[in-house]
Amino acid sequence: MNFNINHVTISVKSIEKSVEFYKNFGFTEYKDYSDDKVHIKTLKLGNMVLEIFCYKEFEQMPEHAKDLGLDLKTIGTKHFGLGVKSVEEAKEFLLSNGIIEDEIKINKGRLGKSYFFMKDPDGILVEIIEE
Repeated sequence: MNFNINHVTISVKSIEKSVEFYKNFGFTEYKDYSDDKVHIKTLKLGNMVLEIFCYKEFEQMPEHAKDLGLDLKTIGTKHFGLGVKSVEEAKEFLLSNGIIEDEIKINKGRLGKSYFFMKDPDGILVEIIEE
């Protein structure tokens, strides 16, 4: 039996803002569903599917999830990462397109890979990591 990652799911306040944000990374719209309680869009990037839920009645993100240092200590799913050949080039691309601010710092991970974190419009952590 072989398994592979099928999708990552996030919940957001504005489906439109989130879709536009993730399109900056090459995601394209894939499927769409809506009823009187929720709007769901799926986006694709290669074989990766990002499933975005937008409930009309939603709960705010807990405070600890807004701080990477606190959030990593809390049990549960933390963030998702987008791989790139060069984090420096990715940072320049994101800066020049107004997606991130200049204060983003590139780090060297414990496993030897360069990376940085950014937040999407709802504060969800996205890691940009060198493959």
